[in-house]
Amino acid sequence: MNLAKSIRALLSLSIFILVLNCSSLTTSAKGVNLLPFEDEKSGRNSNAYLSTYEFPSTKMKEDFIDEISTYAMKATEKWGIPASAIIGMAALESGFGTTRIAMNANNLFGIKVWGYNPKNAWQLKGQPDEDYEPVPVLTDYGQDRKIYDESKRRDNWYRAFSTYKEAVDYLAGNLLLNDRYRFAKNNYEERLKKGWSYERASKEYLFDIANAGYIHLGGAYYRNKVGAIMDERDLYQFDDRNLKDIGGHWAEQQILFLTEKGWISGYPDGTYKPNQSITRAQAAAIISNFLALTTTNKDISFSDVEKSFWASDSIRLVAQHKIINGIGDGRFSPNTSLTRAQMAQIFYNAEFYSQSANKGVNSFKDVDQNFWASLAIETMKQEGIMAGYTASRFGPNNPTTRAHMAAMIYRIHEKGLNK
Repeated sequence: MNLAKSIRALLSLSIFILVLNCSSLTTSAKGVNLLPFEDEKSGRNSNAYLSTYEFPSTKMKEDFIDEISTYAMKATEKWGIPASAIIGMAALESGFGTTRIAMNANNLFGIKVWGYNPKNAWQLKGQPDEDYEPVPVLTDYGQDRKIYDESKRRDNWYRAFSTYKEAVDYLAGNLLLNDRYRFAKNNYEERLKKGWSYERASKEYLFDIANAGYIHLGGAYYRNKVGAIMDERDLYQFDDRNLKDIGGHWAEQQILFLTEKGWISGYPDGTYKPNQSITRAQAAAIISNFLALTTTNKDISFSDVEKSFWASDSIRLVAQHKIINGIGDGRFSPNTSLTRAQMAQIFYNAEFYSQSANKGVNSFKDVDQNFWASLAIETMKQEGIMAGYTASRFGPNNPTTRAHMAAMIYRIHEKGLNK
C-alpha cells in the first residue's frame, strides 16, 4: 500500500510539474491563449484559430467595420487595394477582431513570421500540428487535446502589430504589393476602367490573390467566403470614389471621368481639393496610373523618397521612363508644388503631342526663348493641352492646381495622345 501510495504521489507530482511547465506556454497579454488542460472546450487544438467569442454581437461587428473602414479607405488612396476587400478579409480572418491572433497581436489577417522565436511576433499556442516536420507532444488529454512542445514549432508565430491600422497598412502597402500579388491590383484597376462595378472587380481581386497563393483553398472559395461578408455589409460603399467638393466646379466632369477611370483619386475624407496645388509626388502617381507604366531594369532611387512613402513606386516608374526626373543632388522633392512649366515639360517628356513646336517660337512675354521649358510650353500650347492666363502671359512658375491637372489629362485622353 505504501508503495502504491508513493507511486500515485510520484505520478501526481509529475503531472503537477508538467502542468507548471505547460503553464509557461499560456502567457498572453489578454489571457486568450488557452490550452487543453486549462479549458476543455476553448482549449481544444482545433479552436486555436477560432473566435474567443462564440457569436460576436451585431454591435461588435458594426464597431469593427466602422474602425477598419477608416484605415481601409486611407490604404486604398495610398496603394490602390480595394477597401471592400481589405475590410472583408479582416472580418473573415479575425472573426471581426475576436480571434486570439487579433486580440493579442492586432493581427487581422493571420500574417505569419516563420522561424523559432522570431522578433516582432506573437505565438499562437495549442494549434493543430501543421509544420513541415512533426512537433513533439508533451502530453495528450484525448482527441483534439494535445499539448505540443511549442519551442519546437516554427509555424505558429504571427506578426505582431501595435494597432489595427498598422496591420491594414502592412497588408495593403507591403504584402499585397509584392511581386506575387501586385498583378491583382493592376487587374482591379483595369477592370474598373472597363466599366466593371466595384462589387464585381473587388471579388475578382480576391479570386486573383487567392489563386496566386494567398490562401491554399483557391480563388473561388475565397471570393465566395469574403464576398458573402462584403455583400452582407455592403462594403462596396467604401470603394465609391464620388467626391463631395467638386459639385458645380468648372472641372467637375473631367475630375469625375478620370476618377472613374482610376487615373486620379481624392483624399480619404471624400474630397478632391480641386483648387489645391498638386505636388510632384501626386503628379507622378497620376502619370503612372494614366500610362499604366511598368518597371524597367534601371535602378533609380532618391534620397528624399523612402520606400515606405505612399508614392515611391510611382516616382520610381516615372523616373525610369524619364518622364519626371529629379531636381538634382539625388533628390526628387516629392512634396513640392508642381509648377506650370514643370507640368508642360512632363507632358512633353511623355510625348503627349503629335508634332513638336518649332524652336524659336515665343508666344508668351514671361517665357524667354532660352527658358529651360520653352519648347515644352510652346508644344503644349500648339496641341491645345495648355493655355496661358492671357494671350501673352503663361505664368511658368505658378503652381498647377489639382483641377488643372485633371483637365489637362482629360484633354490628352480625348485627343488620344496617350496611346
